[in-house]
Amino acid sequence: MSAGEGLLPTQRALATPELAAVLAPLGQVRSHRLLSGGTFSAVQAVRLKSGDEVVVKTSVPESLDHRGRSRLLTYEHHMLPAERDHLARIEGLDGVPAPRVLLDDFTRAHVDVDVLVMTLVPGVPWDGVTDEMTPDANARAFEGVGEILARLATVRGRRFGFPADDYRLAADTWPAFMRLLIVATVSDADAWDVDVQPERLVAALDAAGEALAEVDEPRLVHADLWHGNVLVDPATGDVRGVVDFERSLFGDPLWGLAGGETHDSGPFEPAKVRGYERATGAPLGLDSGALKRIALYRLWSMAVQLVEIEPRGFSGEWLASHRASIRENRDRLSAILGV
Repeated sequence: MSAGEGLLPTQRALATPELAAVLAPLGQVRSHRLLSGGTFSAVQAVRLKSGDEVVVKTSVPESLDHRGRSRLLTYEHHMLPAERDHLARIEGLDGVPAPRVLLDDFTRAHVDVDVLVMTLVPGVPWDGVTDEMTPDANARAFEGVGEILARLATVRGRRFGFPADDYRLAADTWPAFMRLLIVATVSDADAWDVDVQPERLVAALDAAGEALAEVDEPRLVHADLWHGNVLVDPATGDVRGVVDFERSLFGDPLWGLAGGETHDSGPFEPAKVRGYERATGAPLGLDSGALKRIALYRLWSMAVQLVEIEPRGFSGEWLASHRASIRENRDRLSAILGV
């Protein structure tokens, strides 16, 4: 497969000479292949002549469209340095099977994008084998995800929000960060002419204000732990790896539980909650304030999913049902917040 085959217009994979230059400190390149599933960074598996296989992840080029609009949303800048730092924070954290960073190159000396090189974790993407797995195996995978989210939440941050670029999009309180994030998303939507119902989204933020203030400690959240970012043993459902920490942030652990169920407006998957509670040793306790916060996190994620269609250049028949699902769930979630 060539470096550009099977990629979205915004993705940038590396050709063999580029991989050879970046990976020289680790060894010589024997072969490489594109790993599928992602819609942001390009990810390649590279086999070295030593026989070792590593993962090479490249950032989305910070390009402008014909109208001068950045193809990166506000919160998407400097994601690979942030992912490197997150992986360093959790290296050795018991029960979290994440990749280990082997090399990073943010110098742009060899290629025009940031590069992160990691170990290849075992397992297969859960989203590709869900229908082949038994109900018990799928439940075990959900429980494993819940346990991992709970363990990640034991890691504390310095401020609330995204640590990329020295906490550029962050604040000293959770409500203040959420306001920054939603205002930024509304601005992104306006730039790309996407109607995310901005007045309603801001009203939802205001309605959740007291509930957001209940979050008083910034804890590590994997905000995107959907099936595609979970690697499993299909026969047993054991979680062998969790990947894509680029969107991780410090905040409310409930965001992590919501992160894999953003196209939903109902209760969390029970097996995931069981795993979370087993790891924490305490009931989750979803009171009215927690439900309001969850609704807001999902509303924000759905707004982002609508906006990103444009800069990513998504196309296909699936978009109609995608947008319809967002509209339906958005109405139900807004009702929880009374807006």
